[in-house]
Amino acid sequence: MSEPIAKHQMFEYEINNPFQIINLEGPLICEENLLNHWHTELEMAYIFQGKSDHYIDGNCIHAAPGDLVVVNSESIHSIIPDHTACQNRGMIAVVLIISRDFVLECFPDLDCHYFVVSDTLNRIEVRRIMVTLSEKAKCCCNHEERLLIKGLILELFYYLCQDGYQMKDFVMNINQQKNNERLKGIIQHVERHYMEPITQSDTAKRFYFSKEYFSRFFKRNTGVNFKQYLINYRILKARNELIGTDHSILEIALNNGFSDERRLIESFKKIYQITPLQYRKKNSADYNRKKND
Repeated sequence: MSEPIAKHQMFEYEINNPFQIINLEGPLICEENLLNHWHTELEMAYIFQGKSDHYIDGNCIHAAPGDLVVVNSESIHSIIPDHTACQNRGMIAVVLIISRDFVLECFPDLDCHYFVVSDTLNRIEVRRIMVTLSEKAKCCCNHEERLLIKGLILELFYYLCQDGYQMKDFVMNINQQKNNERLKGIIQHVERHYMEPITQSDTAKRFYFSKEYFSRFFKRNTGVNFKQYLINYRILKARNELIGTDHSILEIALNNGFSDERRLIESFKKIYQITPLQYRKKNSADYNRKKND
C-alpha cells in the first residue's frame, strides 16, 4: 500500500461550518504551518501589514498589504514572512480555509481547474469581505453569522471567477505538475527521516537529481536551501518536545537529528533568540508546574 507523498495538514470543522477563519497576529515566530505542506482545502490569505514570499506549486508570489493570496486544493506551499511581519504587533493577515466539499458544491469541475488572482480582481470588494471575515473570527458564530459568512465566501468566489478560474493545464504545465510531485516526495522524506543523518547528496540521489541541480531545484521551489529547511524542521520538532515533555536538552537534540545539544542550542537561538531551556520555561505551563511542585 502506497504512503502519502507529502505533509498533509488536516483541519477539523464544526457542524455546518465548512470553513475556518484564522487571524494571524504579530509578532510571528517560526511555525510548522509556514513550512511546505498541503491540504485538500482551498486557502485564501489577505495581507494587512508586512510583506511575505509565498511559494506555491513552484512559483514565488511576493505579497504586500492589500494582496490576496490563493492556495488551491492539494497545492504544496510555504510562507517566508519578512522581518517586519515577524516583529510587528497587530493583525498581519487573515486566512480563510474552505472545505473541499463546500468548494465542490460550487465548482463541480474543480479538479481540472485552478484559482488564480487576476489583475482585474476587485480589490475594494475583496478587502471589504476579508475585513468582515476577520471580524467574525473573533465572535461566537451563531446560525445567522454562519449564513453571513457563507454568503461572503460565495461573494468572494464571484469576484475570483471574473477572470481567475482557469483550466489547470493552462496555468500549470505537465512538467510543473510532475515537479510538484517530486517536491512533495522530498518533503515527505524529510518528515519521515529528520531524526536521522540526512544529507543533501543522499537525498538528491534518492530522487534522481544531480547534487547541483537538486540544490537549485529545492531553493527555487521553497525559498530556502535544503540544509536550512532540514534545520528549521528539526527545530520545530524539538520545540514541540521542549513544551510537551520533560526530556533533557541533550535527549531532545539527539531525538531530532542534532549530533549534540550545542548544535541544537545554536540553531534554536538563531530562530527564537533565546535558548531551548529559556523557551521551555517561558512557554511550557506543565514544565513550570512540575518545577513548582
